[in-house]
Amino acid sequence: MTFELSPNTRAILLMTAPLIAGRGKHKPSVKPLGAGEYRRLTRRLRELQRQPADLLAPGAREVVDECRTGLDLERLERLLGRGFLLSQAVEHWRTRAIWVRSRADADYPRRMKKRLGEDAPPVLYGCGDAAILNGGGLAVVGSRDVPNALVGYTENVGRLAAEAGRGLISGGARGVDQAGMRGALNAGGRVVGALADSLEKAAMLREHREALMDGRLALVSPYDPAARFQVGHVMQRNKLIYALSDAALVVNSDCGKGGTWAGATEQLDKLKFVPIYVRANGDVSQGLEELRARGARPWPDPATSDAFKQVLDAAQNEERGAPIRQPETVLSPADELFAKVEELIERMNDPVTESNIAEALKVSKKQADIWLRRFVEQKIRKLFKDANACKAEAEVAELLQISTKRARSCLRRLATEGELEKIYRPLRYRSKGPSEDLFPSDERGN
Repeated sequence: MTFELSPNTRAILLMTAPLIAGRGKHKPSVKPLGAGEYRRLTRRLRELQRQPADLLAPGAREVVDECRTGLDLERLERLLGRGFLLSQAVEHWRTRAIWVRSRADADYPRRMKKRLGEDAPPVLYGCGDAAILNGGGLAVVGSRDVPNALVGYTENVGRLAAEAGRGLISGGARGVDQAGMRGALNAGGRVVGALADSLEKAAMLREHREALMDGRLALVSPYDPAARFQVGHVMQRNKLIYALSDAALVVNSDCGKGGTWAGATEQLDKLKFVPIYVRANGDVSQGLEELRARGARPWPDPATSDAFKQVLDAAQNEERGAPIRQPETVLSPADELFAKVEELIERMNDPVTESNIAEALKVSKKQADIWLRRFVEQKIRKLFKDANACKAEAEVAELLQISTKRARSCLRRLATEGELEKIYRPLRYRSKGPSEDLFPSDERGN
């Protein structure tokens, strides 16, 4: 991929990128626009029938003055005035074969823009053949610290993907992510590593160079190539992994915590880009069981490349047709068990607490807490099914006959996962409406 920055991409980089240029701990002299700030700005530009490049053209001061979206105009001008810093960063990236593309460019990954809409990263940094990003395949994700048996299992999944001629997409972290990528690359397959940090370092690794030069590996990140690890970046990067794939396999996951869990539950409960499968053989963790309960499917463990193709073909056909859903006619054992638990909770005369459920069912309080949380969240979703519904924590607690603490915990969780949104003064919750623009064309001014 050539390193030619379009005028729009230059403007977007100036406004949103830290332009670290390999200095690691460098702190920008002016804070770049965050995702929400940039989203408001592009909406305003679209209203004005403008595009980002107009902010750098003759008469730009007039355009800046028109962009009154709550932004500090002096800050915006300072960001746009970082031309020299941008030239240094561009030269630094060029010498490391790192390319840059913005949402305004025609060769920005189609899948990502279509699925993420306005939430698609304004800028992508990458190394290797960017065409691979449009090829789809199986996303393979999981925990960092896993036993050797799961490492071998995941490498075999990667090998099958390569033999089936299908791509493999993963996050590049140690453990499951790297095992899947390694298995596919060693078998001659195509791999996308969607990274949350240190793209520059990953691009320079010896084990990646041959595959990068052969066009079999593409490393991509929405964060500056020198950016270091941040938990928040991992959570946002997860969206890219799923947006680039045809289906996803969760090899291992903690329950209720961690990046793998957060990414998978976001897909199952909210985004629903692709079918989510979970490993179903061997020792299955509580996290995988809970993902099954939320709608993930058991991975059929195809033993041949032809069988692997059939699984991915079915996922692609499903996406082209009806919305992706767990079949309703056949419940998994976990769903059948929860249906019984739900029935019991509905009949309880005592206060609905994890202690009472644990005692009634002779299970641990931890298991009872998981069931109760799921029960309450389902009830809350029904309460907020009406788009105009708006309720306080105490009101939800009273309606569901649960403690205010339990209501608060579940409401906050659903708000964090994007299903609800908070309204302040006083604090209330309401349903979160759909995205305003699924196929944004704001950066092109169309």
